[in-house]
Amino acid sequence: MGQLQRTPCFQCRFRKVRCDRRPGNCENCARLEFACSFSKESGVTSRYNPTKDHPPERRRGNQACTECRQQKSRCSGESPECANCIRRQRRCRYPPTKKPAQIKTCKSSRLYYPLYPSDKYRLVSIVSHKELLQSVHDYFEWIYPLPSYSFLHEPTIREQSHNNTLDQSLALVLVAITNLLLSEKGQPLNESPSLLKKAETIILDDLERPSTIKLQALILITHYHIQTGRFSRAYMLTGLAARAATALRLNYERPELSFIAQESRRRVLWALTAIDGQFSVGLPEYETIPHTIIYQRLPCRENVFSTGDSGHAEAPILAHVHLEKDSTSPISLLGVCIRLSKIQKDIMRLTRQLALSEQPLVHLIGLVQEIQKDLWRVQADVELSFGYQITSSTHLIAAQDDRWFTRFLQIAVSWHQSHCDLYRLFLPGYPEAAPKIIIGAMDISIREHAVRQCHEHVDHISRILSGLQNLPSTLILPHSIAICAYHATRLTLFLSSSPDVNVPLEMSDAIAKAHIAVAVTETYFSASPSTKQIVLDLQGLARTVGTEPESIYRELCSPSPPFDQGFYRHGHLAIHSLVRQAGFVDDGYD
Repeated sequence: MGQLQRTPCFQCRFRKVRCDRRPGNCENCARLEFACSFSKESGVTSRYNPTKDHPPERRRGNQACTECRQQKSRCSGESPECANCIRRQRRCRYPPTKKPAQIKTCKSSRLYYPLYPSDKYRLVSIVSHKELLQSVHDYFEWIYPLPSYSFLHEPTIREQSHNNTLDQSLALVLVAITNLLLSEKGQPLNESPSLLKKAETIILDDLERPSTIKLQALILITHYHIQTGRFSRAYMLTGLAARAATALRLNYERPELSFIAQESRRRVLWALTAIDGQFSVGLPEYETIPHTIIYQRLPCRENVFSTGDSGHAEAPILAHVHLEKDSTSPISLLGVCIRLSKIQKDIMRLTRQLALSEQPLVHLIGLVQEIQKDLWRVQADVELSFGYQITSSTHLIAAQDDRWFTRFLQIAVSWHQSHCDLYRLFLPGYPEAAPKIIIGAMDISIREHAVRQCHEHVDHISRILSGLQNLPSTLILPHSIAICAYHATRLTLFLSSSPDVNVPLEMSDAIAKAHIAVAVTETYFSASPSTKQIVLDLQGLARTVGTEPESIYRELCSPSPPFDQGFYRHGHLAIHSLVRQAGFVDDGYD
């Protein structure tokens, strides 16, 4: 190494900083990319004399991080982590910059460290690349099979996560929702709320520019609020999501787009209808995306969506993605779940409309038969496409190791529950039954058939719930299972205690089935705020009914309200309605 210069370079002398006098190019000039006067290639000679009129260009190096400032050590200024913090295993943080800067990404150990002018945009905790990859893997392994979460394209999300190009709001909420749903007893990690708040802020600040990716993130944010009991906020965000969906015209097909883009749009829209159903529960005034405005196809099969092969041909896919059987069939399990949810919504709407009727309806039996035909079509499609018999407990047990077990489970339970919801209309004395004037006009054979249908299908649901007791308690089940367990238990106890029906069901058996439903809901849903009231009601019902049929009947068939019963029943919010649990109160007059 050559001898050090006796005097500092002209750049350092003018800037009044210490020069290391390194021959050829001093450290300061090398760091700030100056043409150092020590360099022969710079063209700067010893005769160069900078003045105030012609000073050398002023440049600033990268801002030092907070930790290096506190330690009074030289900071290399790399983003998102400087070399000192990486070497000493410290959390590297930079103070706010004076000018807005873009989000920088890095393929190092950290991901997404935003540099914005205001602290409200700064992450409280940094999401590491490793944490993001693990969250994405866990999401698709355990959460994605749930029908209401099946709207992300797995290969694309995995690739973008690996390359650190995933949309920031989507990345943050993916980590937050995965931490929440997979944490013990529903308690998220400390960083989850801050990540969720950050993702929500990003989307709301850019609300006027919606996109499918932002809508995906917004749906996950809404799910997060539902899972943490913030139902009122979730309801309001659902309205924003619906506006974004219609603004992007997601309710229409776009044949000019690629297959993956089309299918992603479909799944986002149908996922939004699932959230909408949790709020509306058959009441049009609470709907944000009614089925009457949807002109989209149902989702395709998972292997087709994964590969992008719209011709339904077999193609290599990710090794961890299990194929649905008979990939040549266009019918998908997710599509069947959506069809059943629509049937259930139609039945709920019919129930509310009948509550307002003051005279017998001539076409009621025809409406019931049309709904029954829809249920039979679903059964035939599932059996032909998947070889899965909805009425067979053995087939459900055999599917327990399948990746899509939760979809098979939801299909079976929803199919049986739809029959119960439909035929309980003709059970005299049942709270959700049609008005007496309508039931009284029915032929007795119709009422007896309705009783048999309710008993048969509620018995199937009880068997399914009994089988769930043998599954791991860590399994994530759709919230609809808790709702069906609640209604099935009430119907079972009613059938065994009502003096107006005749079924071969002993009271002791009905109570035993009620305790099974309580055990299942306590195991899988006690930590979920959206199903907490269902669990409490089932527990209370199991404790107070006793063994006397009269006491059970009185408990289930509470007296009618003092005001008009028809209008009350039409607008009554079910126990599982998130609008009811939101507890909106107009306090503007107080």
